[in-house]
Amino acid sequence: MTLSYNSPGVTSALTRKKTIYQPQLYLPGTDCPLRSQVSLASLTSFRVGGPAEWYVAPRRLEDLQASFEWAYSQGLPLTLLGAGSNLLVSDQGLPGLVVCTRHLRYTHFDLETGTVTAGAGEPIARLAWQAAERGWEGLEWAVGIPGTVGGAVVMNAGAHNSCAADLLVNVETISAKGTVERLTPEQLGFSYRTSILQGSVGEASPQETRFVSEATF
Repeated sequence: MTLSYNSPGVTSALTRKKTIYQPQLYLPGTDCPLRSQVSLASLTSFRVGGPAEWYVAPRRLEDLQASFEWAYSQGLPLTLLGAGSNLLVSDQGLPGLVVCTRHLRYTHFDLETGTVTAGAGEPIARLAWQAAERGWEGLEWAVGIPGTVGGAVVMNAGAHNSCAADLLVNVETISAKGTVERLTPEQLGFSYRTSILQGSVGEASPQETRFVSEATF
């Protein structure tokens, strides 16, 4: 297993713990820290759960793509973690690479097209409030949803007779190989609280699984 790391001579990239120096690891070709044995308890709403074998929290889409490519090259299973709402993690933890998307928080309101694009880690409730503050309608149902945009799309979250599929224009996905593709709602097979994205995680082969990186409503 090949990991990138800074030279021991660079003290800013070293962590000292009881006189033992541990080099800070990074995803190859990026400045995104790669950590091992990270407890997931503090990252879920239930506050329980064991460690992730490997863990990254990308802040850019390029780093998200790099994390998928690295996991695929190492033959590691992938798990995406958003807000961690209502997620129960085993005390034994999760194998492979856990990718936390909560730092992928951004929104772009396009006045010309009347659409808004949001990162997978953007809280869906926060997006709804931002839209309301601008006088936009349609996302009121999401104000009480305790999750992220990525999770809302994957499970077709909804409330008050509305859901994500009703407003979705398109979604950008990344495969386990790191391939980026933009899909329309018609391609996502939406039904009540599910989509083909949700089913693919458990049913498709690792290289066929796709994850949400951003969505446009």
